[in-house]
Amino acid sequence: MKGWITCFALLAWVGCSAGDDVSPGAHGQCAYGGQLLDCPEAARTAAGACWRLVDCGSIALNAGEMNEFRFDWDRCVDGLDGATADRRSLIINCIAASSCDQLRMQGSPDNPNTETNYCLVLGGR
Repeated sequence: MKGWITCFALLAWVGCSAGDDVSPGAHGQCAYGGQLLDCPEAARTAAGACWRLVDCGSIALNAGEMNEFRFDWDRCVDGLDGATADRRSLIINCIAASSCDQLRMQGSPDNPNTETNYCLVLGGR
């Protein structure tokens, strides 16, 4: 009987283990799925929305000199700051309320296609 309990406990531990190569970081519990009530809300500023896109792996922090026209953190902030107040508010609120899965774009993060991000399209970018 003691052997079965030990075997069951070992199997339960192995089955629930995430593994040594997993690090949730920004893509952790709050990044996926539906609404989770204990997740912090994203900042409702242009910089905060763009940081969320970086943290979710949607855009690069800095695309670098060779990729000066790619959508990165600087271009994101500039784009939001240049939008009309109503569009800026709509995009920021959409990004703040979205999961990382929803914020990823085709080509993320190195060459994101902003036309595949519903928050940016919704705001008329």
